[in-house]
Amino acid sequence: MQPNRKRQFRPYALVTGASSGLGESFAHDLARRGYDLVLVSENLKELKRVRADIESRRDSSVFIVEADLFHHSAAERVFDFCRKKSITVDVLINNAGIYLNIERELKDIQSVENVINLHVLSLAKLCFLFCRSMMERNMGYILNVSSINSEFPDPASLTYGPTKRFILAFTESLHCELREHDIHVTCLTPGGIRTNFFAANDVFIPPVIRRTLLSSDECARKSLDALFRGKARVTPGLTGKLQSFFLRLITRPSTYPLIKKTYFSMKKKST
Repeated sequence: MQPNRKRQFRPYALVTGASSGLGESFAHDLARRGYDLVLVSENLKELKRVRADIESRRDSSVFIVEADLFHHSAAERVFDFCRKKSITVDVLINNAGIYLNIERELKDIQSVENVINLHVLSLAKLCFLFCRSMMERNMGYILNVSSINSEFPDPASLTYGPTKRFILAFTESLHCELREHDIHVTCLTPGGIRTNFFAANDVFIPPVIRRTLLSSDECARKSLDALFRGKARVTPGLTGKLQSFFLRLITRPSTYPLIKKTYFSMKKKST
């Protein structure tokens, strides 16, 4: 299902973390649906690659914004870019994310600040900055990417799950508040996705989960379908739903020591 078109010209979608993985899939899918794009990432080289790929396939205009959302002022920079270009953002996709291993968290306090700025501060700012004009127009779509890790204590990271839990709670509140303005707000809580995210962030994935990873293209398509239907939350694919159920079932404060021991034992054997 496509969103209602209330204007004659092509609408704009803004995607953060658009230089690879799920963000890149979102960008391609939105271009296929008829959107012009604003793509945001700190990786300018890969942003240019994604832009060239989309423009070679689709009749979409693609702006790219090099911005590191670790920084507390990055959201304002992205918003100011759109304002100066007279770009009205109809669809906001807050996809940018990073995973920190517990070893790094305990040694590098700056990395902890970075992940909180990225998942909490920058995401919330972007929602508030762009939703104001959406409220004035009584139309708009916001998709925030959380994770099934928001539902249970993760023995491998002390910041990823809790910050993703903020995204889930914040998005649920936005969904309730903004629907009276005809703004659809959806939280994506995916299971494992087949991208370079795990390798890039040095995340060990147990074999049982690795075999059930969802493709990023399928995840993007199902998530956007849910957004345009007005769903409050989506966990795409049967495998994602099963991962969520299974991990919530076995990973609890009472089982945490055993889960942690098992996880790191498997990780050690895999190296």
